[in-house]
Amino acid sequence: MTPPTATDDTIPAQKDPFVVHDDGAVVYANDTCLSLLGSESPDEVIGEQLLSFVCERYHETLAEQFHRLTADDADALGMVVELKPLHGSPARIVIVTSPVEWNETTMLQSTLLDISQQLAAEPLIEQAIDAAPVGITIADARKTDEPLVYVSEEFAELTGYAVEEALGQNCRFLQGENTREEPVAKLRAAIDAEESVSVVLRNYRADGSMFWNRVTITPITGTDGTVTHFLGYQEDVSEMKLYQREKSIFEKHADAAPYAMFITDREGSIQYVNPAFERTTGYTAEEAIGQNPRLLKSDQQGEGFYKQLWETITAGEVWTSELTNRAKSGELYQVKQTIVPIENEYGEITHFVAIERDISETEFAEQLFDVINRVLRHNLRTSINVIDGYADILEDNVDTPTTVAAAESITERTEALKQLSEKTSHLRELIDNRDNRHVVDLATVTEYIDACQREYPELTVDLSVTADERVGMKNGALLKLAIKEAIENAVAHNDTDNPQIDITIDRPDGGDEISIELADNGPGIPNEEWDVIVANQETPLRHASGIGLWLIYWGITALGGTVELTQSTAHGSTFIFRVPVVHE
Repeated sequence: MTPPTATDDTIPAQKDPFVVHDDGAVVYANDTCLSLLGSESPDEVIGEQLLSFVCERYHETLAEQFHRLTADDADALGMVVELKPLHGSPARIVIVTSPVEWNETTMLQSTLLDISQQLAAEPLIEQAIDAAPVGITIADARKTDEPLVYVSEEFAELTGYAVEEALGQNCRFLQGENTREEPVAKLRAAIDAEESVSVVLRNYRADGSMFWNRVTITPITGTDGTVTHFLGYQEDVSEMKLYQREKSIFEKHADAAPYAMFITDREGSIQYVNPAFERTTGYTAEEAIGQNPRLLKSDQQGEGFYKQLWETITAGEVWTSELTNRAKSGELYQVKQTIVPIENEYGEITHFVAIERDISETEFAEQLFDVINRVLRHNLRTSINVIDGYADILEDNVDTPTTVAAAESITERTEALKQLSEKTSHLRELIDNRDNRHVVDLATVTEYIDACQREYPELTVDLSVTADERVGMKNGALLKLAIKEAIENAVAHNDTDNPQIDITIDRPDGGDEISIELADNGPGIPNEEWDVIVANQETPLRHASGIGLWLIYWGITALGGTVELTQSTAHGSTFIFRVPVVHE
């Protein structure tokens, strides 16, 4: 490749010494760079490895920086090195490198800032910063208010201020009304003490936009040991601060969450657990962090289960399942687990968030209820049928009024027990649908009321709907269950020849509730029975005569509504359901 001449339009207008290199080999160096390298002719530099002009102890680190920039792993990197010019004495320089388009090819451009000659300084403190952030500044400590005497192009790009606007100013011109005093005071104290310091500040660009600036200051001493200048680095860490803020908000909510939560990295190593995780598993955060979630693995799921889990979440899909875990104590417990992959702005999965709800007690209660349900509906019903059969035989073969009355009483009681055993299916329905979020509109509810009337042809239903039938309510299954029980109560316990129920559905004042009023002409429900329901507690002396009232109460309250019972002054009872409206 023939290097471009100094008159080519492709050469950047830059006075600072800079060199363009491809795979480490120098392609171009401007005049100030040639002078810094001690070259009398470009031919002495072009084609040579840039590392050959740097002391050997910096080669490995500098080569690694070049490799990162070539691989697009960074926008700009820099470090302090010792230069070995072709002619003349070694010089201390800051070398800042970034990718550049050169003759339609991506190469690297390194700017060489001679701090030993420009500042007459001794070597910098090596550990200050090896990889320079985007912006570089030099302030003169010997002048009042430490004005800037050097500003890099990267600093100008970061802040939006032109180089000539920044030169001569103190760096505080980047501060604004929301810049906190604490980090500023820390920075000022370190400068006064002539010490290195790194702080994060709210700074403001020329256009007024705020950014988080990590400022690192390192003092440079002269030959007599006194500080003559301050070398500064500025790095935009706004994304990092945003991540920290979001992480802090997440952890604040997660700490208060009732469910166990943990976060892993892409490889599955636990990075965070909340207090509920510690309570549920018995493992402290210190014990869990750094471990793999297999820490909780039990022998209740096969390898295929975990293989499918991992394939699902690494494909970016949400995983939801029930499984059995093992606590630190060895105790098994059941959870409903949801794992959500977290992606960065490039669509790459970086973390997984797992939420686990302990369902051990729920599973136990449901299994217990299944047994009770089976016993009541099968075993008890079988026994009742036997008793009822013998009661019929007894009734047909006795002739005394007392014996006949006893047989009839047995028949009535067995029928009541049959109905009670059938109610257990409604309890099962109540439990199964307690988390149902299915939305139904009023039109569907009125259709259901019509179906109930067909089931009880002896019942007269007077239905009045003044609300918009398109209005929706959640958990339609529970709402239907409560309505069915109220209608059935109006028939089963009615002592008239013409059972009737008046149903009025309204949306008072167009508010957030639907009012469903069901008034029957039956004998009325004793106040003491409803008091038991409202108190939500039965005792040996105070209890409801059946579970129908409980089903009404549980069904409406489970979907977020309320139930009120009023007694007519003449006859009958009135239920008033107030059910929340689902807004679009």
